[in-house]
Amino acid sequence: MVRAEDSAEVKKFRAKMETEEAKALYKKRGAVAEFPHLWIKDKFGMRRFSVRGLKKVNIEALWLAVTFNIQQWIRLRWKPRLLQGALAPVAA
Repeated sequence: MVRAEDSAEVKKFRAKMETEEAKALYKKRGAVAEFPHLWIKDKFGMRRFSVRGLKKVNIEALWLAVTFNIQQWIRLRWKPRLLQGALAPVAA
């Protein structure tokens, strides 16, 4: 028979997560944290890593994260500025 007791940190975390504020914040997690995972799996086709070994997997994951972040930067910052410049009236 095995009996496990939670540490003080786990008890403190569970108590914090029982508050309405924490529950409301946790509900937002799906939109914020899960979207990049979905995008990487779907658009980059990354269902499995193409390398072996923790070090290599970490490097591959880092490259995926950097690629995702650059795409988001282009979409949110660079592309709107480019479109504004392209749509601006030409001075005669």
